[in-house]
Amino acid sequence: MPSPSIGRLIPRSSHQLRGWHFTHRDAQMPPPGDWRVWLLMGGRGSGKTRAGAEWVHALALARPESRIALVAETLGDAREVMIDGVSGICRIARRLRPDFEASRRRLVWTWDARPYPAFPENTALWADGINWQRGHWLNGRLGAGTVADVIAAILTDNGFADFDVSGVVGDLPGLVQGEQASARGLIEPLMEAFQIDALEANGRLTFRSRLKSALPATHLDVLAERPDEALFEETRGHISDLAGEAILDHFDETSAHPRVTTRSRRMAGDTDRVLRISLPAVLHAGAATTSVETALRDHRSGQRRVTFRLPPTALAFMPGDVVRLAEGPSGRFLITSITDGLVREVEARGLAAGESAAPLVIGGGSKPVNGAGPADAFSPVIAFLDLPVLGSGEARDFACIAAYARPWRSMVVSSSETSEGYRMRVRLDRPARIGELVEPLGSGVVGRFDPDRAILLDLPMGDLSSVDTVSVLNGGNRLAVEDVNGAWEIVAFRTASEIAPGRWRLTGLLRALCGTEDAMVSGHAEGARVVVLDDAVRPLGLDVEEIGRLSNWMIDAVGVSEGQVGPFAFAGGQRALTPLSPVHLRGRRGLDGVARFSWIRRGRIDSDSWLAAEIPLDEPMESYRLDILAGGTVLRSVETPVPAYTYPAADELADFGAPQGALSIRVRQLGRAVPLGLPAEATLIL
Repeated sequence: MPSPSIGRLIPRSSHQLRGWHFTHRDAQMPPPGDWRVWLLMGGRGSGKTRAGAEWVHALALARPESRIALVAETLGDAREVMIDGVSGICRIARRLRPDFEASRRRLVWTWDARPYPAFPENTALWADGINWQRGHWLNGRLGAGTVADVIAAILTDNGFADFDVSGVVGDLPGLVQGEQASARGLIEPLMEAFQIDALEANGRLTFRSRLKSALPATHLDVLAERPDEALFEETRGHISDLAGEAILDHFDETSAHPRVTTRSRRMAGDTDRVLRISLPAVLHAGAATTSVETALRDHRSGQRRVTFRLPPTALAFMPGDVVRLAEGPSGRFLITSITDGLVREVEARGLAAGESAAPLVIGGGSKPVNGAGPADAFSPVIAFLDLPVLGSGEARDFACIAAYARPWRSMVVSSSETSEGYRMRVRLDRPARIGELVEPLGSGVVGRFDPDRAILLDLPMGDLSSVDTVSVLNGGNRLAVEDVNGAWEIVAFRTASEIAPGRWRLTGLLRALCGTEDAMVSGHAEGARVVVLDDAVRPLGLDVEEIGRLSNWMIDAVGVSEGQVGPFAFAGGQRALTPLSPVHLRGRRGLDGVARFSWIRRGRIDSDSWLAAEIPLDEPMESYRLDILAGGTVLRSVETPVPAYTYPAADELADFGAPQGALSIRVRQLGRAVPLGLPAEATLIL
């Protein structure tokens, strides 16, 4: 079971959190002490069958050597009421459900004393171990909880008393509550992962497993009609609305409880949509596979919807009922909403039949925690880039990702602000060209081609090519080179020569493009990452409110059952909002002895045109901060609305005691989203 250090685990004890424990009445519990006869007297619907079924099931689990007689007038009565009925043993046994062997007239609970998890995980040794995934054997299940237990515990903890979870099935060894959350926030992931519907009637909440415990379909022979309207309307989702694959995030049940993903088989059809479900729960591989397969099938069935009308007298129908239309589309439909009026307007969705036939997980046992894991074959190189404005687009479009793997697999990138609730952001279908520096790259000249320096680069995949000067000036052959602080210098090159297999020498460099002088100043060490900026570098798709917000990012290989890396912590979008450093800092002392400074503003947006007399402002208003420096210490700081400042002689005397022959200044443009822009420093001879 999960370690308590992961978070709050629900449930921990089968005695504390069993659903029957919360829903029974005192009269339905067996009498205390030593007794031979327990007589239950009550009217129809008083819970006599449920009480007996719960007692028999508990007795079978507590005393596996027992033989228990089920006595009824006929075998059919025993099966219809005591075994398969609404309150029968097989219905209330949410875990460790017994098998009814009709030919031998017996109900069998199966388990043995073989060690867990050596049994059933080591299927090479235990030939019948695979039956464990079908619900046989008690190994590893005693003391574990069920989905119904967890929902009941959450509701009880949050003050709900009138609810029914008897229609919920499925095992759930543990649920991680790492953060404070509402009952709805905890239950909704369970409902999505296990396909559970919640209904409310007369103030009572009823939970029901959609594909396993739904009531039999009711045939509707009579529908209400309206003049000039169709008897029913059926809509089906477009192929682009359907997910072709489902991914379930959960905790593995091994001792370290690592975060893992389980993938469904990929559906046929031309769709790249992925249904992602994040469940902070501990699941066995077999249960996770069944859940994700069933979720995908239910998602696709739910894209089929039908609306129809019932007579106002048909009051027996309510949301949660399953119906078939005698004169309508074939199949079963789950009623999702009813609007009462002159007629009852009904909306329903398609319902998949039964549980998905998920493939059984057959393997040689769980791998050691410290050994090689199943995702070792998927080890991509991932680069998150917070880039400056490189062209048209909004600031959030320049928070990007690049990925490379050999062999290449398409990847799905997902994010979450916590460790749960990941949602898909972007799909990577092309490998990026990601390399590293073979030798250090020092600082260079800015604003012109550098004839003295070259980049020596190892590139494991792809080629580079030489282009002419005009192509470089028009945005061709761009690289991003990472510095030790995580900033990226944008570099362009004119000539590329492959001097050895996968090793390239790049010359004719244009350094510190797009205002990235700060990433160039300290140079780049050997081994620094280099990313070729092409269409394989994709925007992460941040929302406006996510700019600058730290999130966790997961990378999943498409079509691979076990291939995930992460989480990576990354916050992007700020660099594109940061004002650039001013240029051409100048200073002179006039005949009046007063020092005057000036500089020229740079722009990030629409600032490359040669037609305009002045580039547009990036910020709502123009403003700068000027610092007067002495050996790196700020002596005076002022703000000015124009790219110039007059340093009064009285202030200079107060700061230095005498007029200076040279002054060091630092200038930043002030911004709205990012208050302080990149600095420009200079020592000016006056």
